[in-house]
Amino acid sequence: MSRSSPGHAQSAVWIRWLKVTSLGLTLIALLLALQFTYRTTGATLFFFSTIAPVLVVAAIIIFLWTEILEFRQAHRLFSIEHYPAGATIFRQGDPAHCAYFIRKGRVAVVDEETSTTVGELSAGDYFGEIALVTNQPRTATVRTVSQVEVAVLGKENFLTMMRLLPASEEVILNTVQSRVANDTNRRGKE
Repeated sequence: MSRSSPGHAQSAVWIRWLKVTSLGLTLIALLLALQFTYRTTGATLFFFSTIAPVLVVAAIIIFLWTEILEFRQAHRLFSIEHYPAGATIFRQGDPAHCAYFIRKGRVAVVDEETSTTVGELSAGDYFGEIALVTNQPRTATVRTVSQVEVAVLGKENFLTMMRLLPASEEVILNTVQSRVANDTNRRGKE
């Protein structure tokens, strides 16, 4: 679910449906124009001159609105995703595309190799940063303990944030070092 959450998929379907509607309205206007040129009568002239412009303007407005929505989705810094209790956000070994910042709820960090829960995170915590910083696959599986709302930050934006905000870079690198050290200690004891 990491990049295509249910909310993101529903939004894409909704935008696609609006674009099809826009094209349908344009097609109806075209068919009216063909009807007008084929059988020009007083009724078709009135019908075409009043209805067709309304259809074309509506189609243009819908199409422009969907383009603006797609542009905003493609260029927003964070996307918000929701997960039900018991969902897997990502698995150990998956490629890393983003980091997650918990807004609501709790998640469990699970080591798949030992089937042990190595930690629990809640609102205000973040995860998924180790794989982004080290350019390695995910080091653990993250599952939701309760309903969770996360802000998702893509890899490029995450790395840019670290470069531009030295304080955040320091905090994140300290967290990465601490988590890697804990993981190394835990694996050494097993």
